[in-house]
Amino acid sequence: MTEGSSASDSIAAAKHAARMRAREARECLDLAVCRQHAHSLCERLLALPELAGAGVVLTYAALPSELDPAIAIDTLRERGARIAYTRIEAPGVLAMHEVADGTQLIPGPLSIRQPAVDAPRVAPDEVDAVIVPGVAFDESGARLGYGGGYFDRLLPTLRDDCLRIGVAFDEQLLEEIPAEEHDAYVDVVVTPSRTIRLRR
Repeated sequence: MTEGSSASDSIAAAKHAARMRAREARECLDLAVCRQHAHSLCERLLALPELAGAGVVLTYAALPSELDPAIAIDTLRERGARIAYTRIEAPGVLAMHEVADGTQLIPGPLSIRQPAVDAPRVAPDEVDAVIVPGVAFDESGARLGYGGGYFDRLLPTLRDDCLRIGVAFDEQLLEEIPAEEHDAYVDVVVTPSRTIRLRR
């Protein structure tokens, strides 16, 4: 085993351990508490000044175990923002499509609701802000996903001035996440109780 592969294996093991810790903490949360947290999260999202002027906002359809930004998304749409969701186009590859409301999402791979393939596509340079899910984040803006690398590939294609917003329960905010060169960072982490601005 080479030194490079040994270091890579060590980081992979550290990521796995961090992912397990964050997921276990999230799964211990009561459903009613999760709903309350979602409301608090959405209030904090809507307080971000960058979102007030965003023309196109990219978001995600939450899994049952994730914080759901839907209330904030509905409000942004009412304010005139165009809303796009990610769609799994191929293994590790996300496309972006505009939808008029959440009812236009259909079941997709990995139990994730997503736009239909014929929904209007959104180009990377159109996106002003993106709301990013994750298993965990840290206060440097490092993000730990589910392991497929989907957002690690997507985020670098967006404009440099596109605001990257990570959302998570407070329990998913870790002291440090092991990161590699290809891992994508966020600019802001929003939890139900905190808004943490970061420097990329």
